[in-house]
Amino acid sequence: MAKEESLSATAFKSFRGRFLFHFKMNNGKMKNNILKSIAVTAIYLIILAHPSVGSSTYTPCPNSCSGNGKCTTWGVCECFAGFSFDAAPDCSLRNCPLGPAWSDSATADDTAHNLAECSNRGKCDRNTGQCSCDAMFEGSACERLACPNDCSGRGRCLSAKALARMEDPGVLRKASGGCTSTDICSDAGCTSRNYGACSEVNVYETPWEADQFFGCLCDAGYAGYDCSVRTCVRGDDPLSTSQVNDVQLLECQADFGTFTLSFKRETTAPISVDASVSHVTDAINALTSMEGQQPKVAVSWTGGVNTVCIASGNNIQVTFLQDFGDLPLLIPDGANLGQTSGVNPPLLTAQKVATGDKESDICSSHGTCDEDKGICQCLDDWMTSDGYGNAGTRGDCGYRSTGTTSTCPGEPACLGHGTCLGPPTYRCDCESGRSGPDCSLIDCPIGKSWFSFPTTANAAHSDGECSDMGICNRNTGQCECASGFEGAACQYLTCQQDCLGNGECQSMATLAGSNKVNGVPTPYTYGSDPNNSLTWDSDQVFGCLCSDNFEGYNCNLKSCPKGDDPNTQHQDNEIQQLSCTDSNDAGSFELGFRGQSVSLTATNTAADLETALNGLSAIEQVSVSYNDPSIYVGAQSLDPDALQICRASEGLIDIEFKSPTGNVPQMDISNSVGIDGALTIVTTQDGTKEYITCSGRGICDHTSGLCKCFPGFASSEGQGNVGSRRDCGARNPYAYGT
Repeated sequence: MAKEESLSATAFKSFRGRFLFHFKMNNGKMKNNILKSIAVTAIYLIILAHPSVGSSTYTPCPNSCSGNGKCTTWGVCECFAGFSFDAAPDCSLRNCPLGPAWSDSATADDTAHNLAECSNRGKCDRNTGQCSCDAMFEGSACERLACPNDCSGRGRCLSAKALARMEDPGVLRKASGGCTSTDICSDAGCTSRNYGACSEVNVYETPWEADQFFGCLCDAGYAGYDCSVRTCVRGDDPLSTSQVNDVQLLECQADFGTFTLSFKRETTAPISVDASVSHVTDAINALTSMEGQQPKVAVSWTGGVNTVCIASGNNIQVTFLQDFGDLPLLIPDGANLGQTSGVNPPLLTAQKVATGDKESDICSSHGTCDEDKGICQCLDDWMTSDGYGNAGTRGDCGYRSTGTTSTCPGEPACLGHGTCLGPPTYRCDCESGRSGPDCSLIDCPIGKSWFSFPTTANAAHSDGECSDMGICNRNTGQCECASGFEGAACQYLTCQQDCLGNGECQSMATLAGSNKVNGVPTPYTYGSDPNNSLTWDSDQVFGCLCSDNFEGYNCNLKSCPKGDDPNTQHQDNEIQQLSCTDSNDAGSFELGFRGQSVSLTATNTAADLETALNGLSAIEQVSVSYNDPSIYVGAQSLDPDALQICRASEGLIDIEFKSPTGNVPQMDISNSVGIDGALTIVTTQDGTKEYITCSGRGICDHTSGLCKCFPGFASSEGQGNVGSRRDCGARNPYAYGT
């Protein structure tokens, strides 16, 4: 508020009114209550007459800061931790926990997901300070996306960071040449060994959602975003020929101790250095991470030795018999191996010697999977096999029980949705969008995966069917998305209740472009670089951009008026000065404020400018005047262009902001045409007044958008006097003592 005017006259009226009231109520008798009222009012009158004395006495903090803060200068509460001045200047309401926002406006290029109350996915109960999270979100700050359907009890609920640690290192190692002495040995003589190097996987720690996005790592035999889908056995197509199994080579150089092998993150029991072929075979066959019937591997070594490890090194060949295709590497761990001779260091390595190229097709490509039961529904004449075209118990469709294959499945062949490749496989080459042995299945749309293993360090979200957040209906080819996800491929995390009709639901990229700083449009980019893995969500995560007079993460709150705190003293309105020099009065330009502008000509007057600016919704009230006090309407002996905003000898116009108050952004000049001299706008006096909700002297009712003023305060006109703004920005002396 500006410097206080004397209120002694007003106080005297209050004194007189109180006196007459009590006198009449008591039939003219001066009783104790009258004397008490006179005393209180007299003290009040003295305080009003001497504002310098009464600055802290006349303006006590509202509700004594509710016991949740301390009272400071000008009767402003400084709330204790956990209590919110912004929500309640009397510290009666609480803050809620902060978390990285699921959606928000960028604060710089590619910088978003800043801390927000309830992570912008829940409502704050300000009486308790607790978040009420939207469906699917959990945590004290709604900072975690819950696992859908609790993984149906068939998987583990993990964060994206934890999922990365569960990746199979064998998949990465097979592509890098195996796990050799180069990887394991820490020095030239291999006196120090690090087997953990062969188990390293891609970390996922830097991206914003690493600790927030939770998903399901399904148990064996289950799949889908919520582990509700049963999987079927994969196998080789027996009609394809000249293919090989995957073969891996181990070398064990030790004469005492034990070692282990891991396949698809399952580890064998410790294997002794003196184990036989059968013991090693049994240890690997005991792993449940391999498919098919026993035996699952064949183990052999040459050289006439009887033990798996010898001091000079033994080569062990492991042939996979039931898992087909290009398989992950067996991960060795020889940390417990030893060598008595000291000539050669103890060492266990693994590498591939033959990459499997047999098919690993669902139901061996001669049946479809019943995803409710996890059972292959085989085509006519096809049955479960042993993996090699004979009858067996694998549960696939790799055995032709009768007849021979001479046509592609389907009538017509491939059901008219593919091309029959002919002998020897008679496989269907299905058209795009179709799959299955007879092309009867309709594929679902592909989208950027919400929850997947990293492809490199801190980079994930490779493509997946239904974006790995929906179940594909293969009869219709449509994704059945998890709650809260939308789009043909379930690729959008949408806004809560579509912003309740009080705003626009926009992607992170669009929100960044709609950003404002102090009301000034300040667009940023988010996700413009497709190679930036940290902004993968730019076109997938959506948030609300609220319409004017609404706020909140889902635009559920009505905004209340803002204004200057009438108690704080010795503050100023902002004044900006327009300087325009134009010799021929032919120029024009635009003057803008917070993304809005007015069109002006050189011959416009200060009054014209004031009217134009006050017509902008971004400006409630400005006062425009000539900087030279001798220039005013009606003044004598003025130059012909004296009242113009642009003059041949420079026109200086002062623009004082009365609402909004505070340090407002400087206006901007654009589209200048024909101005032949200087045209500038500068700030000559920074605004130091507040511009806060309910002027800091009331609590906003976000249901109605109306301020509930504290006793002693009322609606103002923006400058501390009584008005119609409903902002609690005027002092109401009649309220004190009542």
